[in-house]
Amino acid sequence: MILSESGWNDFFEEQFLRWSGSGLVPGRVVGEAGYIYEVETGTGRFNAQVSGHFQYIAAGRADYPAVGDWVLLRGESDLLIVERVLDRKSLFSRLAAGKRIDEQVIASNIDIMFIVASLEGGRNFTQRGIERYIVMVNDGGAEPVIILNKCDLCSETEREDFITMARSVAGDIPVLMVSAKTGEGMEQVRGLLSTGVTAAFTGPSGAGKSALINNLLGRDVQRTGALREDDLRGRHTTTRRELFHLESGAMVIDTPGLRELRPYGDTESLDAAFTEIAEAAEGCRFSDCSHTDEPGCAVLQLVSEGAIEYERYQNYITIRNEMNNLEMMKSEKGRLERKARDKAISKLVKNYYKDHER
Repeated sequence: MILSESGWNDFFEEQFLRWSGSGLVPGRVVGEAGYIYEVETGTGRFNAQVSGHFQYIAAGRADYPAVGDWVLLRGESDLLIVERVLDRKSLFSRLAAGKRIDEQVIASNIDIMFIVASLEGGRNFTQRGIERYIVMVNDGGAEPVIILNKCDLCSETEREDFITMARSVAGDIPVLMVSAKTGEGMEQVRGLLSTGVTAAFTGPSGAGKSALINNLLGRDVQRTGALREDDLRGRHTTTRRELFHLESGAMVIDTPGLRELRPYGDTESLDAAFTEIAEAAEGCRFSDCSHTDEPGCAVLQLVSEGAIEYERYQNYITIRNEMNNLEMMKSEKGRLERKARDKAISKLVKNYYKDHER
C-alpha cells in the first residue's frame, strides 16, 4: 500500500527524515486492543506492540499509540515493535475515567470529528452534551461537524426544533440532519470525505455511529444494537477503536460511546465553544472576573437579560471549574513528582559518596 493512501503527508515525512538510516519503517495504527496494535505499513497489515525502551521513556498513557497515530516500527515478523510515535497534528482525548488525572487519547491525526447525536427521543440529544463534545474537539485541533442522526423518526416540526436547538450551541459549526437507516442526508457527509481526509465519529452509545460507518462503507462491518426500552439509552456495541478505508480515499475511525465527558484541555478551547460568553467577558469590570457574583460582570448582565441562556451559562461555569480544578491537580502532581525525583537523586548522591568514602 502507498503510505499516502493512509494519510501520510509532509507533516509526518519531515519527522521521519530524522530517523533516516535507522532501519525503522513508518506505519499507521488502524486498530487497538489493549496493548496490541494493528498497524498498516507500505507492505501490509501487521500486529505490533511497544518496545521495552518505549515503555521506559513514556511519561504516561497518552504517550502510547492510539488509533490514527503514525508510528515507527522495527522487525520483520508478524509482530512488529513500536519504537516511536510521531508528533500528532490533532487528537481527540479526555480526562481518563476514575480518580487519576491521566489523559486518555481516543483517536489522533483527525481532520474532521463528527459529533453524533440521535433524535429518537432519548437522552442521546442534549445541548449540554453537545457543548462538552465541542470543547473536547476544539482542544484537539480537529474540525467539528454535528450530525443529527435518525431523522427518519422525526416529523418535520420536530426536525426544525432539533436543528434550532443544535445551531444555538454550534455557532459556525455545520449541523447535518441525516438517517443512517434510510440514507437521507448521507451525501452531505460523503461530500466532506475526500481523498486523504481522516474523520472520526464520537457521541453517546446508541447515537448510531457504527450504523453511519456501515452506510459509508456500503456493508455491515460494525455491529449495531437496539436501545434499552426503559430509557432509550444505547448499549456499547463498539468496544474497540478502528480505522476503515472508504472508496473515496478517505478514512473513518469508529470509537466507543463515552459515558464520561471530562475535557482534558484548557479554557482556551472552552472560550472557542462559548464565543458569546468569551466576548462578553471582555466588558467585565475586573479582568479576573469569575462571572459568578462580581459587580460589573458583563456576562451576568447578558444572562439576566436573557441574551445568554441560563443553562448554557451554567454549563460554561461547570466545565470551566472542572478545567481549573484539573490544572490545580496537574500542578500538584507535578510538584509531588519533582519532589520524589529530587529525593531519589539526593539518595543516589549520598550513596555515591558513602561508597567512595570506604
